[in-house]
Amino acid sequence: MILSFKPQFVDPILNGTKIHTIREDSTDRWKAGNSIQCATGVRSKNYNCFLESECVSVQSFEIKYYDKKTFDVFVDGKSIPLRDFKSLYLNDGFRTYSEFLEWFSSDFKGKIIHWTDFRY
Repeated sequence: MILSFKPQFVDPILNGTKIHTIREDSTDRWKAGNSIQCATGVRSKNYNCFLESECVSVQSFEIKYYDKKTFDVFVDGKSIPLRDFKSLYLNDGFRTYSEFLEWFSSDFKGKIIHWTDFRY
């Protein structure tokens, strides 16, 4: 299954600092054992599959905002502490808390797709 990435995430994936991705999965298609093709330029003449891997595991993910500055992050239905939130945004390829919150700026439900053994 193809995972499309913006170019800014290629190096962090290849050097092992981005170890998962968070995606919407309303049809429940992501499961352990699925093949993964990490690519840029999907559906264009610039398609580039830069990594082939396997989905090791998935975890449910939710960010719920109460107002612009107050939110909770849930992994597998459990609220995660601040130290785990920091690990989550760094492991997802974001350098800062603010960068992550700009990307996920509203309520969101999806899955963390892991291609390593790491879990929260």
